[in-house]
Amino acid sequence: MYRISAAALAVCLLLSAGTALADTTGLVRGEVTIAGKPQPHAAVTLSGEGSRFATTTDAHGEYRFPAVPFGRYTILVHEAGVADRTVEVDVTADSVATVNVALGLKQIARVVSTASAGAGGTPVSVNTITKSQIATSPDRDNLNKLIATVPGIVRFSYNEPVAHGFHGVTYEIDGAPLPLATSSNFGQVFDPKSIDSLEISTGAIPAEFGGSRMGAVVNIVSTRLSDLKPGSYGHLSVGGGNEGTGSASLNDLIRFKSSELYLSLNGGHTDRGIDAPTYHPIHDRSSNADQFLRYVAQLGSRSTLAFDASNQLGQFQIPINTDPNNALDPIFAPAATNDVQREYDRFFNLNYTTTSRDGNGVFQIVPYVRSTRIAYDGNLANDVLTLGPNPSYGDPASPNAPQFAHQIGLRQDRRANYVGLRASEFRASDHHAWKVGFDASRETFNASQTFGCYDPTCTISPTSALPPPPAPGYYAFTSGQNKAGTQVGIFAQDKWQPNRNVAVDYGLRYDHSTGYVGGYMLEPRIGVNISDGGRNVAHVYYGRFYAAPQLEDVRADCVILNGCSGNPVYDLQPERDSYYEFGLSHQFNDTLHGYFNIFSRRVTNVLDTTQFLNTPLFAVFNNATGIDNGVEFRLENSTRSGDSWFLSSTISGSYAGGISGSTFLFSPSALDTGGLPLTSSALLSPEDHDQTVALEAAYTHRFGQERAWYGTLQANYGTGYPVGFENVTTGASFNGRLPAHTTFDLSLGRQALHGGLGVNLDVTNLLNHQYVLKIANGFNTTQIANGRRVLLRLTAPF
Repeated sequence: MYRISAAALAVCLLLSAGTALADTTGLVRGEVTIAGKPQPHAAVTLSGEGSRFATTTDAHGEYRFPAVPFGRYTILVHEAGVADRTVEVDVTADSVATVNVALGLKQIARVVSTASAGAGGTPVSVNTITKSQIATSPDRDNLNKLIATVPGIVRFSYNEPVAHGFHGVTYEIDGAPLPLATSSNFGQVFDPKSIDSLEISTGAIPAEFGGSRMGAVVNIVSTRLSDLKPGSYGHLSVGGGNEGTGSASLNDLIRFKSSELYLSLNGGHTDRGIDAPTYHPIHDRSSNADQFLRYVAQLGSRSTLAFDASNQLGQFQIPINTDPNNALDPIFAPAATNDVQREYDRFFNLNYTTTSRDGNGVFQIVPYVRSTRIAYDGNLANDVLTLGPNPSYGDPASPNAPQFAHQIGLRQDRRANYVGLRASEFRASDHHAWKVGFDASRETFNASQTFGCYDPTCTISPTSALPPPPAPGYYAFTSGQNKAGTQVGIFAQDKWQPNRNVAVDYGLRYDHSTGYVGGYMLEPRIGVNISDGGRNVAHVYYGRFYAAPQLEDVRADCVILNGCSGNPVYDLQPERDSYYEFGLSHQFNDTLHGYFNIFSRRVTNVLDTTQFLNTPLFAVFNNATGIDNGVEFRLENSTRSGDSWFLSSTISGSYAGGISGSTFLFSPSALDTGGLPLTSSALLSPEDHDQTVALEAAYTHRFGQERAWYGTLQANYGTGYPVGFENVTTGASFNGRLPAHTTFDLSLGRQALHGGLGVNLDVTNLLNHQYVLKIANGFNTTQIANGRRVLLRLTAPF
C-alpha cells in the first residue's frame, strides 16, 4: 500500500474562518479514479480517533463522509485487481476536505482542497488536543490547564484561561453551546475524565459563534462512535497522593448494534483546593463529584440523535490569612473563620442531525437547558472581625482613624436557569460552502445577598438606617435580585474557494440581548487564505464581536458601595470588540508543523473583573476601553512511533482603562479621569492578568510492548503579572511586576490496553516552585500558586 505524506497534504490546506456542518464535525469527500476514469463501487473506509466509517463510490466514482468529528484519519481505498491506497487527512471542526484518490498508478493520492468554515478553520490559531495527548498529560485532570497549553491563552489565578488579553472563553460540548458566566466559579466547566478530545480556536472566529465573550472557542467531544463490537467496555480508576488528594472514576462505554451509551462517574478531594494567600494554606479543602451520560443512536442511514446529561457539585473552603505580619497579605482573619462556596451545575442537550441524500448538506437542531447555583456561605460573625488596611489611616482629615478597619462579610445564593435552541443548515457545492442558522436562549436569574459589617456606621445599605443587629457589634443587610433576559443570534456565512490556492470566507452575524441592560450589534467577519502551492498558507482576518453580560455577572452595585444611597443600579454594559490577525502556517516535513500569528484586539466596554469585598470572588465591571496586541507561535511534531512534542508561546500586552459600567463598585476617586474622555489611551494600564511572555512546552515518549508505557515532561514559563492595577494608589509598593516563574510537570505510566492494568504517576510543579500570582492591592486578593502535588493512580478494565 502507498501512504501520502503530510507535506503533500500541506499543499492545499486552505483553511479559513468559516462555518459548516455541526460545530465538532467536518465533511470529507472526493473522487476515486483508475487510469484517469471515475471508478464506481470502490470501497472507501475512513478510520482514526477510535472511529471507523465505510462507504462505496457512486456511479460517478465519488464518495462522501458527511459528519466526521475533528481529528486525524486515514482513508483506505480498495478495488479488486489493483493495489490499495491510503491517505492521511486532518479534519477540523466544520471543515470540507476534498480528497481525490487515483488507483493503479504510482503517484500518490492528493488532497485537492480543504475548505473550512468553523472554529477550527484556519491554518493558524487552531489546535487539537487528542485523546492520547490528554491521557499522557500531567494536566489530564484539569481542563483549564489543558486549554492553556495552546498559544494565545495565559494561565491565570485559579488556573483561569485568559484568551487574547481578556476574560472569556466560549465552550461547546458535543455541538451544543454551554452558557457560562464570568464570575464566582472555582470549579471546572467540564471534567476532562469525560472528554475524548478538544479543539481550541483563539482567533478568526466564524459568524456561527457570538453573543458571549469571544476570547477563544473550545469544542469538546465527550465520546465518539467507536470502532468496537457490541459489548461493554469500562474501566475503574482510583488514586491518592499528598495534600490529602484522592480521586476515583468509573467510565463505561456500552456498544449496541446501532447505538452507544457512555457513562462517566468521577469524584475527588484535596486539602489544597484553590489558590491561597499563604504558602502553607489554611482552610483550603475542596471536593468535587460529577456524572456524565451520553447516548447516541443511528436513526437510519442519514440521521443521528444524541443526548447529553451532566451533573456536577463542587465544594470549596475559602482559604484565609491569620497572620497580621504577613508581608504579602495585609488582610487577616480570625482562625475560626469558615467561609465555604458550593457550586451546582446541570445541563442537558438533545442533538438531531440529518444529512442530505447527496451527502453535501447537513441540518442540525439542538435544544438545551442548563441550571447553575453558586452558594457562598460566609461566616459573617467572623468575617466582620477580619481586619484590613484602613484607607483613612494617615489622612489629616481623619486624625483618629485606626490603622486597620473591619471588613464587610458576605453570604449569597445565586441561581441561573437557561433554556435555548440552536438550528443550522449547511450546504456545500464545488466552490462554496454556506451555512445559515440561529441561536436563541432565555436566562432567568434570582439571587439573595447578605452583607455584614461590624458597626452601624458602615454604609452598605441603601437605606439610612440598618436593622437591629442580630448579635452585639454585628449588623447585616439583605438584598435580592430577580430578572429574566434573552440572547438571540442570527448568522449567515459563505466560504468561496475559486481555486485550490485561494479561499475567502465572509459572514455576517446579528446579536440582540435583553436583561438589566440590553443591546444589539451587526458583526461582519471575513478571512482570506492564500497558499503558495507548496508548504505555506498565509491568512488574514477581521471580525467584530458582541458580548452581552450574563445576568449571573450583574450585581446590585449600590448595596456594595461605601457611601452609596438610593436604589441599586444595574449598569453593566455589553462588550464590543474589533479583532484583526495575520498568520502564516508552514509544514516542515511529514510530521512537523508550525505557525505564527500576529493579532490585535480593540475593545469598548471591556467586561473585566475585580475583587468582591474581601472575598476571592470576582465582581464584573466595564473598563471603558481596552487593547491587546501580540504575536503567538507553535511548533508541533507527532511521529508514527507515538512520540510527540510541542512548543507554544505568546508575547503580548493587554491594557485597559476607564470605568463605564458597574460604576458604583468604585469610589468617586476611581472614576476621576482628570478631564480625559473614558476612551482615552492615556488611561490605559496593564491588566492584572497581563503577562508579557508565556511559554508552554512538552515532550512525550512512548515505549514498551504496544508502546503502552509513556513519559511526559512539561514546562511552563511566565514573566509575572503586574503588582498593581487601575484603582490602586500609585506608589513604589505597587509598581513593576511580580517575579517570573518556571514550573515543570511530569507524568509517567502505562495505559490500560487489552485488559491489562494501567498505572500512572502525575507530579505537578515538580521542583516545588511556589510563586505569587496576585497580591492584595485593593483590586485583587493575594494568591500563591500551589507547590508540588503527587498523584498515583491505578486503572483496571472491566
